[in-house]
Amino acid sequence: MLTMVIISIIIEARPTKGVRPALYINADTRPFKDRLVMSTKREQQKEIRREKIVKAALEHFTKNGFEATTVQKITTQAGIAKGTFFNFFKKKEDVLLYFLDKEISKSTREIERKINACKTFEEQIALLIATFIKNIFSNRDFAKVLIRERVAKFGTGSKTNEHTLMATLAHLIEAAQKRGEIKPDIDPDRTAEMIFAIYSMYVIYWANGFIKTKRAVVARIQEVIRHILNGIGMQHSPPFPQVRRC
Repeated sequence: MLTMVIISIIIEARPTKGVRPALYINADTRPFKDRLVMSTKREQQKEIRREKIVKAALEHFTKNGFEATTVQKITTQAGIAKGTFFNFFKKKEDVLLYFLDKEISKSTREIERKINACKTFEEQIALLIATFIKNIFSNRDFAKVLIRERVAKFGTGSKTNEHTLMATLAHLIEAAQKRGEIKPDIDPDRTAEMIFAIYSMYVIYWANGFIKTKRAVVARIQEVIRHILNGIGMQHSPPFPQVRRC
């Protein structure tokens, strides 16, 4: 059987005076496939520990709030040493960012599978919003924590999670422009920012109980998008004059 031999050279750190350092050769003669299995198992165990940390952190954030949650509380609930936490995350805020990255990627894959069945811009927006709300905001208590910690970061340029959603919106707007659904002179990026602001507002309404269900959030956003597409100005009315600074 062909084997891969790994040669590791170890030189004594403190050789005896006048004696040359000893040279040791350690040959790992296990078959490559066995070593590959061991490596895969280590990666699996690593991922299991990461998910334990994330699960414990999200539960603490939801139950006790973000500020009251400490790394020690997270690792105690996860059943791991405190130092293990720092093998995966630098601070507790990074757990939230990891969760968002993971759920945004999951949402994006789901949208890509379903988007071709949506023929209009309005249908595509409904799919986009419904998918993100379903995957990211599991319940109202966690949504409040996430909103409280993330809204303050909007526009700082230090966080990119929300940019993924806005980039997806801008892409859908550009596609709708090519289909003739949206005027070609409309700026996709500014329009995406406007839709994102509407989305954020209605998610906050839902988290605070003003809107009862996620389905109602999607319906409300669809209604607003429909108003935007149809225009809120009177038909054939003259263009709005340039607003002067007072």
